[in-house]
Amino acid sequence: MDFAQDAELELKNMREKIQKLEAENNRLKEVIKDNDLQAEIEDIDCTSLEELICLNGINHIATLVESGDFHKDDITNFNTLFNILRSIKGKSMTSKKKPKGEIGDLLKMIKGDNK
Repeated sequence: MDFAQDAELELKNMREKIQKLEAENNRLKEVIKDNDLQAEIEDIDCTSLEELICLNGINHIATLVESGDFHKDDITNFNTLFNILRSIKGKSMTSKKKPKGEIGDLLKMIKGDNK
């Protein structure tokens, strides 16, 4: 077999695995719904390592902004971390582009107004 055939076979196997996992996921969602377990599921902390890294970085930058000791790079890093966090959580990016580095967003986040 050559590389293309190996890759195609691997892709086929991965697609089958994804289909099985999606079917299992849908089945489990039905079990949750049928047994009215939504509230219990929401109480479980499923924060990934990636989310924790983003949140810690955002909190660090927020501390810098509060103290007034921040730089342009901090704002760029905030935007990057914020976008990654939104992506991890499955939230779509808005089509309205805001100018990079809006300090107002940082201040809203610090005050807990995350809209």
